[in-house]
Amino acid sequence: MRLVKYCANGNDFLIYNAFGRDFGLDSLDYVECARKWCARHSGIGADGFVVLKPSTIESLAYEWEFFNADGSVGEMCGNASRCVGSFAYVEGLAPRAHRFLSLAGEIGVEVDSHNPLMVESALGQYAFLKQVRESSLWGEEWYLLDTGVPHLVCLTNAQCALPKPKSPHNAFLRGLRERYNANITIACAQSRGDMAYASYERGVEDITLACGTGAAAAVAAAHRLGLVDSKVCIMPPGGEMLEVRIDSQNLIYLKGLVQRVAVCEVEDLV
Repeated sequence: MRLVKYCANGNDFLIYNAFGRDFGLDSLDYVECARKWCARHSGIGADGFVVLKPSTIESLAYEWEFFNADGSVGEMCGNASRCVGSFAYVEGLAPRAHRFLSLAGEIGVEVDSHNPLMVESALGQYAFLKQVRESSLWGEEWYLLDTGVPHLVCLTNAQCALPKPKSPHNAFLRGLRERYNANITIACAQSRGDMAYASYERGVEDITLACGTGAAAAVAAAHRLGLVDSKVCIMPPGGEMLEVRIDSQNLIYLKGLVQRVAVCEVEDLV
């Protein structure tokens, strides 16, 4: 069973091409696959496991099943969508510009004509859900948005206050995540075209090196408040810049480089 490992902005994923090569696995087996192969020490190691399957909709190149490292199902993942777009193009499953189906709906991707590792994803239209108040180190005003995945966003003035992986504030962040059933994103606008952010993600239960939908939510919240322009370069904890832009219809696009890390051969099926 052949898996390809990709990485985007610090997020890494194992991608499996299930076109005509099912091996008898069903969705329940994929949950165990994710848990086993995404494990950092006993497995290959990844933030998520992605399965590409033929689509029943003629206009779509494929559909995916996305699993977090703990086996939970993810509706959408912005950085994984860019990895999958490059993978599908390089593997001959789709043209440079194509669309696929996720649980969050149709996602568009476009691979650069000169570099198959430069990919832009069209995540669709974001939704502003509500504003809430929660006392915290970063401020009291929080904004709940859906960018394919729900995110509760707080905009702080101090970049140094952004939480890091293994943060001592993880218990508080997990409480917010459970209360709002959303990822938690804390961001800082450094200028009208420059931001930094950190996201505490469901399924990982920690601050991750990057989160594409979190970057989108941070920019959407800041743009809605007039703090940034419609195109922003945003820096995650992993240190790899991502470009986020919002068009006049509130459609969000993510653009950046991905890495094709390794081809892995798995011998023992779960």
